[in-house]
Amino acid sequence: MKLIVNADDFGMNRTINQAVLDSFNNGILSSVSIMPNMPAFEDAIRKLKSIENIGFGVHLNLTEYKSKLRTKEKNSKLYDSNGVFNNNFFQILAKSNDEDFMFEVEHEFRSQIEAALKYHPLDHLNSHKNIHSIPKIFNLVCKLAKEYEIFTVRLQREFFYIPQKLKDKSNWKNWFNARLYLNMANVKLLNYFAEINKQTLDKFSLNSTDCSIGSRYSGMMDTDTIISGLENIKNSPATIELICHQNSNEKNLSNFIELKSLCSEELKKYLESVEITSFKTYQKETVKV
Repeated sequence: MKLIVNADDFGMNRTINQAVLDSFNNGILSSVSIMPNMPAFEDAIRKLKSIENIGFGVHLNLTEYKSKLRTKEKNSKLYDSNGVFNNNFFQILAKSNDEDFMFEVEHEFRSQIEAALKYHPLDHLNSHKNIHSIPKIFNLVCKLAKEYEIFTVRLQREFFYIPQKLKDKSNWKNWFNARLYLNMANVKLLNYFAEINKQTLDKFSLNSTDCSIGSRYSGMMDTDTIISGLENIKNSPATIELICHQNSNEKNLSNFIELKSLCSEELKKYLESVEITSFKTYQKETVKV
C-alpha cells in the first residue's frame, strides 16, 4: 500500500495554515490543496516556501467566501452582488445543466488554478465540499486539468469500515452522533458519482488514487479512526488518499484532534511499513502519455 496524506483547506485561515505546517514538519502530511479565493491564501503561500517536496494542488471552491473574479454582476448565478458565493452542493448540482452557470464556473475555476500556478506547479485538483464530484462539474475539472497539465483529479471513493472505538460497547453513545449518518449518506452519494466519473477520468487519460479515507468519519478523524480505515487495506497494492482537515486552534476541537493524530507517535509507528508518498511523486509515476 502507498499512502498520500493530503490536507484540504490550505489558505482558509491562519490556524489551518499553521496546522498544515505543523503536520508536515512533525507528522505524516505529504500533500496540500490550496484555496486561492480564501482570506489566508497569501499566508499559505508564504508558509509553503518553507516546505520542500510537498505535493501541491488546488481545492476548488464554489461555496465559501468570495469569487476570485471579484466581479459584481447582478445576474450572476454563482455569487451575489458582493461577489460572495451563494450556492450549496445541491444547488450547484441542480444548476449543473445550466450553460450560463457552467460558463461562470469555468471562469471561476480558471482564476483559482491560475492564481495558484503563479507560485507553484500543480500536481492535483479536488474541491471544497466535494462539489467537483457532481458529474458535469467533474467533466469540466478534468477538461481544465488536461489543459493545465495537472494529471491527477480526486475520484471520491470510500469503502465501508467501522473504527475500533465504535465497536467498543462502552462507546455506544457515539452511534447517536447525527454527523455520522450524514457522513454515511454523503459517502454513498459520492461513491455513486465516482462510478460515473471514472469513465470521465479515463476519457481524459487522467489519474486518481484507488480510494480515499476521510469522508465517512469527517469530523471524527482521530488516530483510532485513521488506523482502523487503513487496517482493511494495509496489505493491498492500492494507493490511498488520507483526506485531512486539521486545525491548530483548540476551539475547533475535532480538527485539532486530527492535527494531533497526524503527529502522533502511535500513527507514525503503525505506518513504519507503509510507503508515504505525495501527489507530486504520484503524478510522475502514473502520468499517462
